[in-house]
Amino acid sequence: ELYHTMEANPHALDSAQDPNEVFEIMEPPPANFDPHADFPTSTASFITREVCHKQGLWHCSVHIWIVDTTSSSILLQKRSMKKDTFPGRWDISSAGHVEKGKSILETAECELAEELGIRVDAGELQFAFTIPAEQAPLGGCNAYEHVYFLHGNTDTKMSLGTEEVSGVSWVPASKLLSALSNGDDNYAPRTEQYCEAMGSFLQKMLKGSD
Repeated sequence: ELYHTMEANPHALDSAQDPNEVFEIMEPPPANFDPHADFPTSTASFITREVCHKQGLWHCSVHIWIVDTTSSSILLQKRSMKKDTFPGRWDISSAGHVEKGKSILETAECELAEELGIRVDAGELQFAFTIPAEQAPLGGCNAYEHVYFLHGNTDTKMSLGTEEVSGVSWVPASKLLSALSNGDDNYAPRTEQYCEAMGSFLQKMLKGSD
């Protein structure tokens, strides 16, 4: 079911993205990067989003998957057609780039508020893994994706930031994992390593709710 609330979101941004926002540039990932133990290394340089994406430079993003363990379903957002990467595709519940001056957790809190109108405390977010994802060749960007999970339920009230998000839908976790693993074009792509780590984490999260 696709729906979005009509209530105004006071935290919403007035544009789908800002080409002048500034990112901290990271070193490319080593071949043996461990998603559960390693962290990206900064180059100590900062570049605008527009230049960073054009040059395929490595930077950081944060992903938050909202999971209803009772129904084994996950909240997806449908990306606005105004987005400069993967417009119109189903994607992570909430996500965004880590800007200069913000921590990963601060970014997560901001993205949830801006995109979904949801306010949470950082302590509610469960860190799962960090995946270096080379998505620039696919129309995305090259980012270290810091992935978190958040307990939610299908009754969660939301007010969307419509410049960025055109709608949301709860889908079975198994359906989502299958779509991502099979490269379904209706969804923003995730790497094989990402899909494997996500499947493993979700299995433990859903089993823990039994």
